[in-house]
Amino acid sequence: AHNEGAASLNRKYSEMYFTQCINEEKKNLGCQILKSKKAGQGWGVPEPIAIAADTFTVGHPALSPEEDFMLFSSDIEGGQGGKDLWYVTYDEKANTWGTPVNLGPQVNTAGDEMFPYVHDDGSIYFSSNGHAGMGGLDIFRAEKTGDKKWANVENMKYPLNSAAND
Repeated sequence: AHNEGAASLNRKYSEMYFTQCINEEKKNLGCQILKSKKAGQGWGVPEPIAIAADTFTVGHPALSPEEDFMLFSSDIEGGQGGKDLWYVTYDEKANTWGTPVNLGPQVNTAGDEMFPYVHDDGSIYFSSNGHAGMGGLDIFRAEKTGDKKWANVENMKYPLNSAAND
């Protein structure tokens, strides 16, 4: 059985992006992002979004409010370590997603950054076990500082965070 989750919908609720991790007996074949379009009362057959080679894990999609880029978490080479936050820009003319860009050391750490969310004000929220926190994965906010640039990471503290994974 496959493990699916971490969905993100476009503003019209007509497209859904989600993570699928393929599990076969005694094998973990990694995760990828899939896209499904609304079809009547249900959803169409999901199609994989080509972001990185199959040897890397890609997941936790977060579509921007303008739908012009998507944040995601991955262990793609060239990051800060562990799982990092990356983005791809959508090319409407070509109907494709571009090359992954790492958010850099202002956001990413040697630990794991996962489960991003893009707020309407441009700031991002995400979980990390690499930034100073209260324990496990904590929820952090990074301020938008430019076009697809974020910095000034702050811990959301109690009551949002605890000693467990948040």
